[in-house]
Amino acid sequence: MYAIRKDFPILGEYVNGRPLVWFDNAATTQKPQVVIDRLAYFYQHENSNIHRAAHELAARATDAYEGARETIRAFINAQSANEIIFTRGTTESINLIANSWGAENLKEGDEIIISNLEHHANIVPWQLLSKKNGFKIKVIPVNDDGELLIDEYKKLFTDKTKLVSFTHVSNALGTVTPAKQIIEIAHSVGAKVLLDGAQSILHIKVDVQDLNPDFFVFSGHKIFGPTGIGAVYGKEELLNQKRNLTKVVEI
Repeated sequence: MYAIRKDFPILGEYVNGRPLVWFDNAATTQKPQVVIDRLAYFYQHENSNIHRAAHELAARATDAYEGARETIRAFINAQSANEIIFTRGTTESINLIANSWGAENLKEGDEIIISNLEHHANIVPWQLLSKKNGFKIKVIPVNDDGELLIDEYKKLFTDKTKLVSFTHVSNALGTVTPAKQIIEIAHSVGAKVLLDGAQSILHIKVDVQDLNPDFFVFSGHKIFGPTGIGAVYGKEELLNQKRNLTKVVEI
C-alpha cells in the first residue's frame, strides 16, 4: 500500500494533521508522478501544435499525440486507431455524438432508450435534441437494489427505436449494468448503442470488440490521466458515414 501511495505525490499532503486519504475517485483520480512527469516533458521538449507544421517540435508533438491515440486503441481493443476521437471528456463526447450522429439520424417519431441510472450528462443532450428533432425518450426502470429490469427493457422496443444510450457503471449507486446483454438486445432490433464508460473504465477490463457498442465514451481524469481530455470510440463505418463525428474538430 505504501509503495502505491509513493507513486502519487499528492498523497504526501496532510489534511487536518493527518495524511491525505482519497476516496473520491468516482469524481476524479489523483495523478501519479509518471503522468505529471510526462506532462512536464511535453512542455519542456515537445510543445507545439500538432498536424500543422513541418518543423521538429511539431513532428514530436504529432508523434506523441498519435501515439496516445494508439495507446487508447490498444487499451480498449478497438480495431483501428481511426476509431478513436479525442474530446475534453465524457460529457463532451456524449454531446458530440448527440449533435452529430444523433442530429442526423434521430427524427420526429423515432424513439431512443436511456436508463434510470444515467448521469445527467447522458440525459440532457438527448432531452435538448428531442425538443429540436421530435423523437421520444424511453427509460429502463430499476428495482429496489438499483438493478436494471431487463424484461421491462425488452418491452420498450418498437420498430421506431433507433438508439440505446446507457451507463456501464452507475456513478451514484455503483451498479454494474449487464452491458453486453443490453447491447445484444438493442442490436437484435437494429438499434445503435452508446455505452458510457466514465465509471467503468478504471475498474473493468473494456474490450469494445467483445462488448460491441457502436459508441463508447470515457474521460482521462477518472483513470489517472490529466483533466480536460477524453475519448470517443466509434465504429469506423459509422464515423465514415458523411463523416458524422469529424464535423467537430478534435482538441
